[in-house]
Formats: sequence, C-alpha cells, structure tokens
Amino acid sequence: MTGETIEPEDARGFDLPVDRLPVDRETLVGVGTVLPVVLLYLIISIIPVGFAIWASLHDIPLLNPDWTWAGVSNYAEVFRVPRFWQSLWRGVVFMVGSTLLQLVVGLWMALTLNRIARGQKLLTAVVFTAYLVPTVVVSLVALFMFDTFYGVLHVVGSEWFDLWGVNQFALGQKSLAMPLVILIGSWKFSVFITIFTLAQLRSIPPRFYEAARICGANRWQMFRDITLPRIQGVILVAVLLRSIFMFNKFDLIWILTQGGPGYATTTLPVLAYREAFVAGNYGLANAMAVVMFVFLAVGGVAYFWAFNPSEEVKT
Repeated sequence: MTGETIEPEDARGFDLPVDRLPVDRETLVGVGTVLPVVLLYLIISIIPVGFAIWASLHDIPLLNPDWTWAGVSNYAEVFRVPRFWQSLWRGVVFMVGSTLLQLVVGLWMALTLNRIARGQKLLTAVVFTAYLVPTVVVSLVALFMFDTFYGVLHVVGSEWFDLWGVNQFALGQKSLAMPLVILIGSWKFSVFITIFTLAQLRSIPPRFYEAARICGANRWQMFRDITLPRIQGVILVAVLLRSIFMFNKFDLIWILTQGGPGYATTTLPVLAYREAFVAGNYGLANAMAVVMFVFLAVGGVAYFWAFNPSEEVKT
C-alpha cells in the first residue's frame, strides 16, 4: 500500500484538459475574475449611454411608441432653447457653490477630528453617519424645518435675522432658493471631503510635526509645509468627484423646490426631466442629457490637464 488515491477511469475522463488549451490557467482565472465586472459596467453604463445617444437622434413623444428619425435636429434645438443656457449657468452656480462650501466644511471637520485625542472613533462615526442618511430623508427634514407654521429654521430666519417674512416660505423666494439648496446639500455631502481627507491625514507620520515643533514652526507653518502638500492630491480628486456629482444632482433639488420658484433652481438634470416627463419630448430630453455628458467629459479632461490630481496622489 503506497497511500496514493487511485481515481477511476471515468472520473479522470471529466478532468479539464488545461494543458491542451491555448491559454494557461492563470489567464483563465484572470479573465473569469474581470469578466463579471466588465459585464456589470456594460449593463449599468455603456448600454444606457448608448440608448440615450440613440434616443436623442429620434423624435419620441412620451405617449407615442413610434420613434421618428430626427438626426441632429434635437441637438440643434437644445442650443436654441433659452432655458438650456440659463439652466446650464444655474448648474454651474450650484456645482461651484456646493463644492466650495463642502470643501471648506469637510476640510475643517477632517482637521478637527484628526486633532481629537479621546473619543476620536466615536465622533468620527457620528460625523460619517450624516453621509449615510438618504438624500430624500435630508430633503424632507429640511422642508419640515423651513415650514412656515412650525419650522425651527423658518423661525430663526424670519424672526431672529429677518431674512424673509414671517408668512413667507424661504425655499419659495427666488433670491434665497438656490443658496438654501446649496446649504442643505452641503450639510450632507461635506462628509465626503472629510472621509477622503481624514484618511490621508492619518497617514502622515507624527515625527514630521515633532521635528517642525523643535524647529520652532507654528501651526500655520506646519499646515502649509507638512499637511497641505500631503493632502493636496486627495483634495483635488475629491473636488473633481464632488463637482461631477453636484452638477448631476437631481433628487435633492427636485424634492426641495422642483426647480422653482419659477426656474430659479432649475439645473440641466431638472430641465431634462421636465422636458421628458412634463413636456413629453423624450428625444429632446435625451439630447440634453448627452450634451450635459459632453460638457462634463470636457470639463473633467480640462481639470486633469490643469491639476493632474492622479500625479499628486502618487507623490
């Protein structure tokens, strides 16, 4: 008895003849690992984008299943619509205002959490919880707090600071709607900057700061010469992602104002939704979405060319 296991002939007959294949086992494992990701990306990204481009080349009344070929006429119509350029400008204002505010608040929270010695993990978990709250919940709570009858923020703004009338709905004022939407969105999404920055801050060796103190550096000098150069790359990436996300933001604006009052908070995603499901022109709405995608793609390329955040992260 040698202790070896002898497999029956029929069992060995079902073994995969890997040696006879044109590729080795490692290549098969790699393809099998990557293929599900490629298929998922194809389903959730490539196919929807292709469908939107194809639909944008047709005249598609929402309640009519027949598609009529329109070519590039929808794109020509997009640039002739005055509300398109106005909505594009509002989208840029919303994106820039939200991103800058989130950057300031998120960076401040990250620096504060990084300096706390006791209870750091608990406070970090509490702060990160804000990012886990669904946007619809944040929007509904904000509407409740700005309610003209029992909203605490309505009382603070109308009676304490006299920003609007006692009987006026703050989000219904054209001059206040966009700033308030930016503030509400920044309350939730500032934590995104905090998450990125805090992870990088905790990777900075403490001996750098100890050496700086010995040399007589103050807090501003340590931030300028040690902290900022090491978090700059992460901040650039986070700002890029937040800019794209906020430019595409629809749910927050729609729940709070539905693009109003009038068109005061109508950005391109809201305008495309209105064009598709209110005006019933599905083809034109898809053309707007494709143009918005092109603007974002060009902006992203220009951002990488100007700042090169990927190179900053490597250094």
